[in-house]
Amino acid sequence: MGTIAFDVDVKPIEQAKKVYTTGEVAALTGLSQQTVIRCFDSGRIGGFRVPGSTSRRIPHHELETFMRDHQIPMQDDQSDASRYRVLLIDDEQQTVDVISQVLEAMQGIGLEVASTAWEAGLLAATTNPDMVIVNARLQDLNMEQVCRSLQELSKPVQVTVLARRFRGEEKDLLRQLGVDSFLRPPLVEEQVIDLLPSSLIM
Repeated sequence: MGTIAFDVDVKPIEQAKKVYTTGEVAALTGLSQQTVIRCFDSGRIGGFRVPGSTSRRIPHHELETFMRDHQIPMQDDQSDASRYRVLLIDDEQQTVDVISQVLEAMQGIGLEVASTAWEAGLLAATTNPDMVIVNARLQDLNMEQVCRSLQELSKPVQVTVLARRFRGEEKDLLRQLGVDSFLRPPLVEEQVIDLLPSSLIM
């Protein structure tokens, strides 16, 4: 019996968007994020991992190929603006791995990782995050400057600072600058989940 060819409308993907997260691919294809992750890990959809992290990225040409091969129509993606965005500023692999594993398994959350102060500034300006998790001891990072910059964004940002040790006066200053919470690494999954709004984990 021959293969039935369906006439599926696969709309051209926005060319300005070169690379997608698994959550964005889930929104565009109508698949669950876990299914997208399984397709990525099994090689059915091409892509790469972000250097120094477990985050997966899928180029637009790989996404188009996957959708055409599997006769998947493009969904009307209205979720991008409403996605909850997390910016992680850290170069410690264990922390990056724990947070990536938790967030990539959840729907409606986008994660970006910056491993340098320069990347952090760029991503904060371009992704407009809802939450920032930042390693206070990252090289060349000025925490006071980071907090003041986040206050200039177009919406309130939930800020969690990571450090193995804090001085009392340091915490007081950072609280005055808008920091919401402090955690001591290494983190466990439950600590990451506790940071998220309850609406995302119900």
